[in-house]
Amino acid sequence: RAEYDTEGENGPSQKSMWARRTLADRETHFYHVLTDTIITECIERNVGTLAVSWPEDVRESDWGKTGNKKLHTWAFDRIYQYLAYKGEVRGVEVVKENEWDTSKTCSRCGDDTMSNRVERGLYVCSSCELVANADCNGAENMRQKITPSPHGEDRSNGCVAQPSTHLFDRESGTFHTREQVVS
Repeated sequence: RAEYDTEGENGPSQKSMWARRTLADRETHFYHVLTDTIITECIERNVGTLAVSWPEDVRESDWGKTGNKKLHTWAFDRIYQYLAYKGEVRGVEVVKENEWDTSKTCSRCGDDTMSNRVERGLYVCSSCELVANADCNGAENMRQKITPSPHGEDRSNGCVAQPSTHLFDRESGTFHTREQVVS
């Protein structure tokens, strides 16, 4: 991506400016398609409230030169704004939920032992022996903050969650489930 960072004596070259505009337009299109796909899926599944994980004060930390550059191009606030306005237009409430401690706390018993997070992506509770995908455990903790289960009941329906993968098709400019893209 050297062409995006090229600076001449009189500022960026015309080619560099064109490349930056093209990249920005592609990113904007990608974010719009992504957020539209998410809101459409919420409507199809009768989801009235969409909780968005919000990394509170993440930009206040110093992650070093490279880390800060990557962090400040992270578009979570922009994606949230797109989700919020598209959700409002289509009747889906979009709320920010602080993600602090959600992935290290057990969604079943509330144990927050750091060693429960065994490795990236795997959560094993030492108290109640829950084994879960760490992100799914964190998402369930966020759900419980927003819509607590009545009388502490387990809202599980007994089914194992099967997250779907959506891939961006550059030719059509849309998202498709992995099965539709691969087959």
